[in-house]
Amino acid sequence: MTFLATSRRDKAAAAFGGTAVPARRPLLMLALAIAAAVAVAPPASAQKKYDPGASDTEIRIGQTMPYSGPLSMLGTMGKAAAAYFDKVNAEGGINGRKVKFVSLDDGYSPPKTVEQTRRLVENDEVLLIFNTIGTPTNLAVHRYLNTRQVPQLLIMSGANRWNDPKNHPWTLGGMLSYDAEARMYARHMLAAVKDPKIAVLSQNDDFGRDFMKGLRAVLGDRAKTLIVAEATYEPTDPTVDSQMVSLKSSGANVFFNFSNGKFTVQSLRRAGELGWTPQVYLPVGSSSIASILKPAGLERAVGAITIANQKNPLDPQWRDDPGLKEYQEFMRRYAPSLDAEDSLNVSAYSMARLLADVLRRCGDDLTRENVMRQMLSLKGYATPVMLPGVSLTTAPDDYEIYGAIRLQRFDGKSWVPFGEPMQR
Repeated sequence: MTFLATSRRDKAAAAFGGTAVPARRPLLMLALAIAAAVAVAPPASAQKKYDPGASDTEIRIGQTMPYSGPLSMLGTMGKAAAAYFDKVNAEGGINGRKVKFVSLDDGYSPPKTVEQTRRLVENDEVLLIFNTIGTPTNLAVHRYLNTRQVPQLLIMSGANRWNDPKNHPWTLGGMLSYDAEARMYARHMLAAVKDPKIAVLSQNDDFGRDFMKGLRAVLGDRAKTLIVAEATYEPTDPTVDSQMVSLKSSGANVFFNFSNGKFTVQSLRRAGELGWTPQVYLPVGSSSIASILKPAGLERAVGAITIANQKNPLDPQWRDDPGLKEYQEFMRRYAPSLDAEDSLNVSAYSMARLLADVLRRCGDDLTRENVMRQMLSLKGYATPVMLPGVSLTTAPDDYEIYGAIRLQRFDGKSWVPFGEPMQR
């Protein structure tokens, strides 16, 4: 078979930028064609790579969230994240790809989390799971996601078990570990409170046990004498009223309130009703003014201390801050029905922005392996709403996402950072 017919000679020559090539030289023409094809072919490293959940036009992200159940007030985080990805899509997407964000209600029920996560992975075929809330809920799907090698990223739980790159390399927490957080509170208490007598309320699961581990690690042998009362509750309990009565009667002047959701509201409210005014330490995940402190009564949280990693929209010192102005404009435009002053929404905005940046860094290699690689190569990363001195650094052998963190105190209106950044 003739490679080029004589009548097509000039057209072929023009295609290679030269003059007509005699028809009697088909082998030369073949060699030129092969050379041209090799010259324009992209290198193998530039080829697009996709895992389930990614394509030329779309990136699918999955999430479960307690839109119902005992922690339903935290569901605002899922709504704020969805609004952020709406913003991303309105601005052209991520490297030209639109984000499809699928956020399902799990009611803070581990069996429901399993059901919804399997749906996200097996039916919706998401690329990754993002920013899900809770220790028991994330634990319920921990092994499943790691077995299937699906990234479980920036989850809203500080359980120590998430920092386990050897055994569970596909799971990365989005909070300071509860152990490290409790250590900071204990160190501050020992330096600031004279003759402390400690009462502790904790959730009877890994959430509460990790906090207790950090507290006892700092107190050491002194824990036996300094801790004068302990009480626990189950996530399914209706109230913690009886526990609070018992803790108050101990005469403690320090209250480590390692609770969550409605139980934090109930415990702060009950302490106020009982006239108990110890120095309170709250987990950062239970410090939302809009969702926790207002329902409990702002006056009942005055003087409480928690950690700080982001700017507080209610703090006057950030009134003219460019990062918060950008956040507030986002909320006005894309999430007008949500409370822009709720720190939970600030957190969701910050985490969604981080994930979008990581996915941009992935370029055209949208494999789950590369998503993890980019997420684990953060060096001093900070979003515009994070506090000065607070940043994120990750490594393949260290999944503790925060390095330095600050403390903040509630003044009756807002959380006010104080002191220098503390190393974990």
